[in-house]
Amino acid sequence: MWTKETKIQAEMEMANSTSVFAPGLTIKGDIEAVSDIRIEGDVFGDVTTPKKIIIGISGKVEGDIKASEICVMGEVLGDIFIEGLARFTSEAKMRGKVYSEKIEIESGADMEVLLSKYKKYLSQIKEKQASIHAANPIISQRLFDKSMVKMEE
Repeated sequence: MWTKETKIQAEMEMANSTSVFAPGLTIKGDIEAVSDIRIEGDVFGDVTTPKKIIIGISGKVEGDIKASEICVMGEVLGDIFIEGLARFTSEAKMRGKVYSEKIEIESGADMEVLLSKYKKYLSQIKEKQASIHAANPIISQRLFDKSMVKMEE
């Protein structure tokens, strides 16, 4: 049985593990989080998390999305890179590319997309990096060095 204290504790744990962008909130810029993300407002920029993203019915994202899972009920204009399941409900509107290992699209979803497997996308990126390195190892090493400096900062 849920006591008031137990209910408050459960709500606090959910708040600690989910970043919520409420209806009416507009973000212009990229978002990076380590928690789940729920978007009910407007985001103009890329959204990245190693966890799950939910785009609510009133949510809109204009930018690329990277996550382990996604459920889209609102609108996405951009590319989606998902390691696991990408789910689109009947209210979803999607324009762009979807790279995901699994996909679920409900009847009625408004989709104009190119679908591809996430692992295939990763292998294409590795091939491009290998060809850049093979063509010019000095430039490739400089790019690698710059990325390492950013990681150390």
